[in-house]
Amino acid sequence: MATMIFAIFILLLVIRMPVSFSLAISATLALVFAGSMDPLIVAQRMYTSVESFSLIAIPFFILSGGFMESGGISRRLITFSSSLVGHIRGGLSMISIVAAMFFAGISGSTAADTAAIGSVLIPAMEKKGYGKDLATSVVATAGAIGIIIPPSIPMIILGITGGISIGGLFLGGVFPGILMGLALMVTSALFARARRLPAERRATWKERWGAFVDAILALMTMVIIMGGILSGIFTATEASVVAAVYSFIVGKFVYGELQWTDIPKLLVKTGITTGVVVLCIATASSFGWILAAEQIPSKIAQFVFSLSENRLVILFLMNGLMLFMGTFLDVSPIIIILVPILFPIASQFGVTPIHFGVMTIVNMAIGQCTPPVGISLFVATGIAKASLGEILGAYSKYLLTMILVLAIITVFPQIITFLPEAVMGLK
Repeated sequence: MATMIFAIFILLLVIRMPVSFSLAISATLALVFAGSMDPLIVAQRMYTSVESFSLIAIPFFILSGGFMESGGISRRLITFSSSLVGHIRGGLSMISIVAAMFFAGISGSTAADTAAIGSVLIPAMEKKGYGKDLATSVVATAGAIGIIIPPSIPMIILGITGGISIGGLFLGGVFPGILMGLALMVTSALFARARRLPAERRATWKERWGAFVDAILALMTMVIIMGGILSGIFTATEASVVAAVYSFIVGKFVYGELQWTDIPKLLVKTGITTGVVVLCIATASSFGWILAAEQIPSKIAQFVFSLSENRLVILFLMNGLMLFMGTFLDVSPIIIILVPILFPIASQFGVTPIHFGVMTIVNMAIGQCTPPVGISLFVATGIAKASLGEILGAYSKYLLTMILVLAIITVFPQIITFLPEAVMGLK
């Protein structure tokens, strides 16, 4: 049955069937042809997989990001980022990355971060002579940081799937996310020097303080989310509701830029996005359950053990597999299919849950940037009206930078585990 389910799945992807439908149809047809189990199992697994209180966090974090974008919070974060790093050569690219890191600490969504930053900064970079290739590359890769720095929707899905502390994953993503941002800034600095790009005017300390004060309520979102979770005031799921309510109040009643007419559009957009994500979770869960019933994970584990007994070799093989899957699958299906297979293998080699979880999320972040499915790449090229061929030269260098960061956190797990261990006693 394993050969059949994968063959049908790949065939459906080749004919451009949406991933969620490909997963459900391949699982159902495999059961029908095999005749060993009732095909109704697919529907049952789809229902039980999304019957989780923790998944409520997904629509609320998406809605929170929408309130921030419409309520003027996005613009204030970009202005604050500009005051910090705009004076560096290639300042607009630096602003894109720093702003993406701030956005990541608020919305937890790659698409939302990329769209909010790209709509403002891609046209600005093109006007300043950065080139369409560099402008698109910076925004697409920086936007992917959105799922590494907490809060992160994929971390919530991974925590539920793997039984890993979501709070621990949130803390574990802080330093890798910052490291990713710094590495992308170094790459941007090299491009700026080679292309002799301009720097923006250096902000005075008074202007920086004013930008900080103007953005403080937006920045407080990160403090409220992480502070509430770590202090035990509320769970990660409850934090999403608090973030949505807080961003609504700030955008509507403090900044006064969120209009009542914006809310129906934001609710519809949130519903559509949530539906897509949850459908992927449901169909991937049924697909993964059939693989587990056929003992595919244990067979893969035996094969991996036969290749090497070196911990790092195994981890890099896992990274290679996840990066490959990320080129044609979205985040949710990869997590639900691969985590039950790879996590037990990693555990046998002494890899801690938080290290494995964050390493997986960084792989997924890179997958958000790789064609043909990468949502961050898709959004950025859409804003810039650029084709992949136009940006490939610059883009490949940013991707290599992200892969280098992945290699570093794979070899040095302390970058991930330091905060969770120090604050929560978790590894």
